[in-house]
Amino acid sequence: MYKTFPFLLKNNWVLLILVITVFMLGVINGVYYFDQLNGSEDLNTTPGVIPLLVNNLVACFLISSGFFTFGLTSIIYLFTNGMILGESIVNKSDYSTIEILLLILPHGVFEIPALLLSGVIGFKSISFLIQYFTNKKVDTFIKSYFLNIALLSLIVILLVIVGGVIETYLTPLFDVERI
Repeated sequence: MYKTFPFLLKNNWVLLILVITVFMLGVINGVYYFDQLNGSEDLNTTPGVIPLLVNNLVACFLISSGFFTFGLTSIIYLFTNGMILGESIVNKSDYSTIEILLLILPHGVFEIPALLLSGVIGFKSISFLIQYFTNKKVDTFIKSYFLNIALLSLIVILLVIVGGVIETYLTPLFDVERI
């Protein structure tokens, strides 16, 4: 399994760069166009780990659903999630940089890669068409292609579970407004 993850990254690096770009454009947009008067609500308002996991898995599913729209819904949901992150950062601008990092990083190191890998899945249909028409060994290609998607999906689910548990039980310890 330890050899599988680097292999997945190597096979999907172009899609990963595209996904990171869309997400970061959303973050920049969220920071730049944040409405200071209206602000935004505290985003971690879920009552427990299960509703949070469901919410995060739905977000990843919506991003992955770009597979059926040739990446269109992936672009929309990645950009939107990036904007939410950017707005959240600005919304906590009265916090120190360390406090903001402590509120984002513990669970963000798992959830953000889950969102990005979901975006890779969402763009896979485009790469599928390109490789399908240029690959001579179609049977072998299709098997490895869907194995690739299954492994990415498994990694996404694991990242969301770990991130959700951390967000529910660890991240609130760093929120000075809740203390």
